[in-house]
Amino acid sequence: MKIVLIGGQSIPGIGGIESYMLNLASSLTKLGNEVTLICSSREAYTTDYNGIKIIHKVCPKSNVIAFPLLFLKSLGYILKNRKNIDVVNFQSIFFAFIPGWIASLCGCKVYYTIHSLAEDNPKHKWYAKIAMKICALISIYACGKNIITVSNSKAADIKKRYGKKCSVIPCGVLQPMPNPSSKILTKYGIIPNRYYLTIGRIDPIKNLDILIKAFIKRDNHNFQLVLAGDYNNNYGKELLHLCQDQQNIIFVGSVMGEDKEYLLKYSFANCLVSSSEGMPLSLLEAMIYGKPCIVTDIPSIHEIMKEEWGMWCPVQDIDAITSQMSSLESNYTDFTQINTDMHNHIMKHHTWDNIAQKYINHIKTC
Repeated sequence: MKIVLIGGQSIPGIGGIESYMLNLASSLTKLGNEVTLICSSREAYTTDYNGIKIIHKVCPKSNVIAFPLLFLKSLGYILKNRKNIDVVNFQSIFFAFIPGWIASLCGCKVYYTIHSLAEDNPKHKWYAKIAMKICALISIYACGKNIITVSNSKAADIKKRYGKKCSVIPCGVLQPMPNPSSKILTKYGIIPNRYYLTIGRIDPIKNLDILIKAFIKRDNHNFQLVLAGDYNNNYGKELLHLCQDQQNIIFVGSVMGEDKEYLLKYSFANCLVSSSEGMPLSLLEAMIYGKPCIVTDIPSIHEIMKEEWGMWCPVQDIDAITSQMSSLESNYTDFTQINTDMHNHIMKHHTWDNIAQKYINHIKTC
């Protein structure tokens, strides 16, 4: 089959949607499919990435504007190649139904994937959230029945809020590199096996300010806190100001490939303290490496992590995070068997090859 996935920014990239699209495309290609990715970028160009065609369209950085504009710009490629395209999958529902209708008129099967709901992000003002809910309501009903989401908890949330049933195709994770090679620890003065790690989008919904405050309160200078992600935004600047006097809090920027694998392999523990998630790729990556995880008590995390596996904290609870750090540092050896169980669970249920086959089965039966 020829499949077109549309969404994300500047693929390859560190973001969840970007990782989802590229890794799904890679596994779909291994299964014999031809996959094209169309993403937004600061400049227009086309490239090949391990047999995957990636088309970059010029769009603003803001997802609210970039996604609808990208979907409209993708129509040129869809119309030109309509006789050869089997599936078009938009990685959002926000006003994707208009280009979706056009793609369906061209004979393509059209799907829409909801990774998260924008109104859940605390960075938006109340009036913006109301507008987003109205847009989501219009888009969800206009998109019809072919809506996919990445977790059962997110599907339940959409059903509760909008009365719409979605199919679920979860996220996957790559198998760990056996011997990743990187100088990233040396570059930033990071001590192997003595740092808490968080990887992903630098965004208020991730509650990284809460994590930083908890780490500072813990006041254990034998450990470091490493934040990987693009901090070149207003929230990132706030975080840098918050830890300007903290030598053991380290920002390494966006990481990919062996740098990312190296950080995961030699971390002490992973932290994910978000208010909301679809299905967190960064957590799956930490789990497949068998790393202890300090996490917030939200449904999407419970979906992939058993109660006994996680160090659970209420959302935005600084004291709870501090307490879990202290407990983990004192009882680290207790996690040896748990770490093995986590690794085996992810290998069984969440490899990208497994997810890609689920995706193809869904397309063939819907």
